[in-house]
Amino acid sequence: MRGSNAVLVALGLSAALAVTACGSGGTAAAPTASGTPATGAGAPATGGPAEAGSPGAQPPAPAPAGSTRVLSKEELRTALVGPGDIKGWTGMEMPMEIGKAQLSTRPADCQPIENVRTGKIKPESAAYAFTTVGPDGGGSPTALTQIMLASFDGGGAQQVLADLRTALTSCTRYEGSIPKPGTVAALPAPKLGEEALSYSLTSDGKTQELTVVRQGSVVAVFSPSSLSGGAPAKTPQEVLAGQVAKVRTTAG
Repeated sequence: MRGSNAVLVALGLSAALAVTACGSGGTAAAPTASGTPATGAGAPATGGPAEAGSPGAQPPAPAPAGSTRVLSKEELRTALVGPGDIKGWTGMEMPMEIGKAQLSTRPADCQPIENVRTGKIKPESAAYAFTTVGPDGGGSPTALTQIMLASFDGGGAQQVLADLRTALTSCTRYEGSIPKPGTVAALPAPKLGEEALSYSLTSDGKTQELTVVRQGSVVAVFSPSSLSGGAPAKTPQEVLAGQVAKVRTTAG
C-alpha cells in the first residue's frame, strides 16, 4: 500500500469513519509487535484463524486481570497494526481528529450505529487512534480497512457494545448524516476479544460489513471499503485477529 492518495480513498461514504484528517498523508506506524490471531473470546492467542460465531453478539466474558487498564493515546498508537505485524498486510497510521457535530438519526434507536460509523462514539472515549490497512506490496490496493482504536474509562467500553447490541435488535433502516438512507442487518460475530459484534450497512448501493470488538477497556472498530465495487466490503479475518491480538499484547 503506497502513498497518501491510496489511503485517503478509504475515507469515502460509510466505507470509513467520518472524521477530518489533520494532514494530507499518514505517518509511519508505531513499532511492530506480534500479530498472532486470537482464537476465542478473551482467550490467549494460539495462532489459529478467527471463526464465525452464531448470529448476534458474543456475551461479555469476564475480563482477565489487568485488561481493563485504560490505554493512553500513545499506547493506542503502539497498539495499531503496522508494517510486519500481519503477513501480507500493512498499516499506515492516520493522524485524525473527530469532529464535534453529530446529526441525529431517524429513528432515534439507530443512533449508536451512526455514532460508530462516524467515530463519534458515546460515551466519549478517553483516547483514540486510527490506521488504514491494505495489502502489503506494490500496486494499487483493491480493498482497504480503516481501524479505530478507542479506550474508555470505567465501564465505557462495555457500554459502547451494549448500546450497539441493543440498536441492532431494532434498527433496520435509518436516515442521518449518511448521504442516503441506510439499511442495517446483524451478522454473525467473530470469536475475538471479550465481546464482538458484526453487521452490514448499505447506503447508496454500497455495502460494508463493520465489526466492533472489545478487548478490556479498548474498542476496535473495523470499517472496510472495496475500491473496485461489486461484493460487500469485508475486513480480512487475519486483519481482525491480528489487530485484536496486538491490543491485548499492548494492554498487558
